[in-house]
Amino acid sequence: MMTNNLLEKDLGLVNSIDVIEQLVALDGKFVIDAGCGNMDFTRPLAERGARVLAIDPDPVQAQINRTVEPISNLTFVETGAQKMPVKDHSVDGIFFSYSLHHVPMNDYPQVFAEVIRVLRDDGFLCVVEPTTSPLNEVMKLFHNEDIERAAAQQALADLAIPKFRSVEKFGYHSITQYESFDQYAKHYASRSFNTLYSAEDVHADAVRQAFEFHGKPNYRFKSPKTMMFLKGLHR
Repeated sequence: MMTNNLLEKDLGLVNSIDVIEQLVALDGKFVIDAGCGNMDFTRPLAERGARVLAIDPDPVQAQINRTVEPISNLTFVETGAQKMPVKDHSVDGIFFSYSLHHVPMNDYPQVFAEVIRVLRDDGFLCVVEPTTSPLNEVMKLFHNEDIERAAAQQALADLAIPKFRSVEKFGYHSITQYESFDQYAKHYASRSFNTLYSAEDVHADAVRQAFEFHGKPNYRFKSPKTMMFLKGLHR
């Protein structure tokens, strides 16, 4: 069953947390944010009452996450989604927000086996992934993720979707704005988990020119994304 065969519901301009709140009541739920990065997505989950376990395998980001001001219902653990430090059938929901395509392709079977292991029978899996956009065309000049993104969608279709009773697909977009190309370049050049491109690659003239072309006059970019929401396991 391919994800492309699912009817996508277009929600327009909205943020991911607002979409999630339309699908599930977060208050009191125990959820995992897999590949949490700097926890920008994790904190809103906790603010809405979820008890959140944030996980990320990047040691540099992990050290940063350990130093931030603690939140009582948010815990961080340095680990990948291949080995989630929780008991069987103990989790209400798992989120991959812009992180699934960063999973090494060979690890998808183990990752989705973990998802099935830790979720409750009525649990959910929510995967948010970026789709084609002007900003993506800029990024392709120094880091093309098309293969990884396609592999993530294929793994989701092959290894996760058949395990769930309900599957919904949503399309929506946000607006990303930068003050300048330098701010954009700093954002990508400073990513600690990246090993595939250099700061010099990001600052290349071709990248700057593409950013200026797609972003003028005010560097506001439409950032489309797809959310897959899977709920209720076949055991």
